Amino acid sequence: MSNSNFSKDTRNYLINRIFPKFISILSVPVLLRLINPTFWGEIALLVGMQSLIIGLISQGKSASMERYFSKMTRAFARKYALRYLNISILIFVVIFLFIEMGFNFNYLKFFDLPYGLPLRFALIGSLLIAHNRFLISILRSNQQSIKVLKYNQLLSISTPVAQILFVYFIIFISDYQDRMIVSAYFFAQVLVLLINNFSLLFFVRNKINFENLEKIQNLKKISSYSNYTYLFIIFSSLINWADRYFIKIYSSQADVGLYDAVYRITDILGVIIGSFMVAIAPILFSREKNDNKYFLNIKQQVEIAFLLALAGVFISPIAIELLLPEAYFSQIKIVPILLLGLAFASSASVVTIIFDVNERKDLNLKGIIVGTVFNIIFNIVLIPDFGTLGAAYSMLIAGFIWFLTNLFFARKFNFNLTNSFMTILVVCSIVLAHFVLWKFTFIYDLTGIVFFLIISYRAYFVLKNIISFNS
Repeated sequence: MSNSNFSKDTRNYLINRIFPKFISILSVPVLLRLINPTFWGEIALLVGMQSLIIGLISQGKSASMERYFSKMTRAFARKYALRYLNISILIFVVIFLFIEMGFNFNYLKFFDLPYGLPLRFALIGSLLIAHNRFLISILRSNQQSIKVLKYNQLLSISTPVAQILFVYFIIFISDYQDRMIVSAYFFAQVLVLLINNFSLLFFVRNKINFENLEKIQNLKKISSYSNYTYLFIIFSSLINWADRYFIKIYSSQADVGLYDAVYRITDILGVIIGSFMVAIAPILFSREKNDNKYFLNIKQQVEIAFLLALAGVFISPIAIELLLPEAYFSQIKIVPILLLGLAFASSASVVTIIFDVNERKDLNLKGIIVGTVFNIIFNIVLIPDFGTLGAAYSMLIAGFIWFLTNLFFARKFNFNLTNSFMTILVVCSIVLAHFVLWKFTFIYDLTGIVFFLIISYRAYFVLKNIISFNS
């Protein structure tokens, strides 16, 4: 990727990641007014299961294709892709049969979920999402950012629209207590993904050029990269979704729905930070010789993570009251802790760029394993006593430990955040003070808006510096 292309690709990849989240912020409140918290909790649990199965099916091949596809000959790329496709379908069939037999013979209580059409549609959706990401990685590797943007915009708009229409149709012919609502949600997802995948496949097969005819000799390097990514994705799905299952075990499915709805709104922080990571990855991977100039960009991404978390803390009470039904207002209390946890987790993810650039995926994996283990332990300890707030505490603790672990590994590459510690400390102090002292009154909300605008103004200049990053 050339320098001249970088600003355009940066813009496209940023929009590509952030646009679906804003569509979600618009569509989720509509769905929450059609679906009660109990059924939304079932949807959240199934989406969490999808995340894990997508990781199992993907085999880490999407990441390796994005990094190495442009160096493959057409014959080699076709062989590699077909091998991925065959293995992914085999893994899917094994998982599907395992779950079918387990439920039919009453040997399996999979995540304590009721079995039926919703789970079957969710499983099929997992396969389609994994294949969609694989095809998108090919486009990204070939600097087709505008095509990635168009396909993802189409998917991000058509999926929630189809889900709302199908859910409304089921409610129209049935009632609010019918689990067919959940089936309709995932059936719509499968239908849209099928259309999107066929369209993507047609474009990849007919439009992608193979300009670099240098065949990769070191297949072991690709395999190693894929395997570490494979394990990283699985542990990433656990750290992001395990809390829902522990809430279901120790509390109720309705509480899962309440927690997940607020989590989805606040998770825009992780999406924005992840967008910058996606945007700068291709230019780092394409370098003939890596230097440490990108360290400043990483530090700025860490700073923006905490600034956005702080801005979110001040505006979230108003945003949640405007966007979500009244039943979800009780979860406003978890937002400061949850946002701070997401800031640490997002910053930990940002630091992994250093490991990717230096092809040390093993360090990515070690860091996420540490974070996941602590997340599971504290979910088990805290959720029985504190409920959804305990899940937020667990995310904060796990995110913090994951962040410190990655910083420790990053010292091998002479990276440190000495100049950013004061910003992190100030943000943490303000967030915790807000959590303890804040009152939900008009004066406090007005003060929150003022602080939000001030912080956003500062964040704007940091964002400009990140976007202007040039190799």
